[in-house]
Amino acid sequence: MPESSTKKVLCRYFGDCGGCQTQDLAYEDQLERKSDTLQALFSDYWEKPIPVDPSPIQFHYRNKVDMNFARKQYDEKPPDDFVRETVLGFNKRGKWYFPLDIHECLIGAESLTKITAATRNWVQQHDYRAVDRKAKDGILRILLHRESKRTGQGMIVLITSDGELDTDSFVESILKVYPAVSIYRGIYRGSARETFADELHLLHGSEHITEELHIPDGDDIRKLQFRISPFSFFQTNSLGAELLYGKIRAWVKEINPSILYDLYGGAGGIAFSCSDLVDLVRSVEVVESATLDGEFNAKTNNIDNVFFTTEKIRAYLQNILDQGGMEPTSAVVVDPPREGLTPKPLRRLIQAAPPHILYVSCKPSVFAEELADFSKQYIITDMHAIDLFPHTDHVELVTALKRKY
Repeated sequence: MPESSTKKVLCRYFGDCGGCQTQDLAYEDQLERKSDTLQALFSDYWEKPIPVDPSPIQFHYRNKVDMNFARKQYDEKPPDDFVRETVLGFNKRGKWYFPLDIHECLIGAESLTKITAATRNWVQQHDYRAVDRKAKDGILRILLHRESKRTGQGMIVLITSDGELDTDSFVESILKVYPAVSIYRGIYRGSARETFADELHLLHGSEHITEELHIPDGDDIRKLQFRISPFSFFQTNSLGAELLYGKIRAWVKEINPSILYDLYGGAGGIAFSCSDLVDLVRSVEVVESATLDGEFNAKTNNIDNVFFTTEKIRAYLQNILDQGGMEPTSAVVVDPPREGLTPKPLRRLIQAAPPHILYVSCKPSVFAEELADFSKQYIITDMHAIDLFPHTDHVELVTALKRKY
């Protein structure tokens, strides 16, 4: 249940760090604010209240955290020949160029504190430095930590530029404080700040970790296992994702389609949550490693009616249109990234004319803009939100759409 009464700010970085925006509010007030924001945002399309279900846990809920290595910023500019200290953390709120040295994170896993401390000691012992584009030196980029909530399995990915690195001592430093199932080094040769690698080298343990989800289904629970790769998409709040997938499962039960299209399907979370309710599921995902995880997960869960395609959504939908559109007994679940569907996939999805669409939005303001196009052909039958991101302004919105004719 959400917390009540006046809330104390617990994180020493709150106000400076851009990770949390509302940690100073009681959790019940956070939920009320999110509901009010959604109602105001969609007032032109939906008059009923939009409830926001609380996250099962409000702290240490994230199963994935990626922290940046960067050169320290100072209040006064140091001399040009000064070698700035390497820090590890997140960016200052509203200042992407200003890194903060973060030693704990109350929405990341509890184990993150020990992991970052061990990493800092290793960096200092070897005098490694963060990549600096101005100085054109350094090697360290990102420390990625993934930890399953149900199984407790953990993965560490150290992303760097090309160059010599004592990876054996890194592995040793991590294992002294944390029983990682998997440790990687990733090499990224681009200039952008993103959690990605052109090469991956397994340094220790298994190539993957496993998460288990317990999907509510009335009085029953549908248990599923998922293989997680370093860069596969998986909802960052595992316990909250169980509630989300339970909502999707209930919707599929209600409309009873024979074919379910799972667009932006990731490693199969939505597909597997509903696969026993339909004849077949077509899951489409652009990231090949996620598709491979999905195919593996299907075998692990003894599911044989989910078919995976690795393709851009706009190209996949164009193929559907070329074949005459979607079947009259089909339904679509679409769970796009924060930028939404974007114009071409949006237009092609509407032209494909599925009778039912369930839109899962992690950035409702983008979906609100897309509703202008959807509303020409579809009506809203339900709007419901799940708080997958406590102490932030973000919320996951689920909207059921039904074709007008």
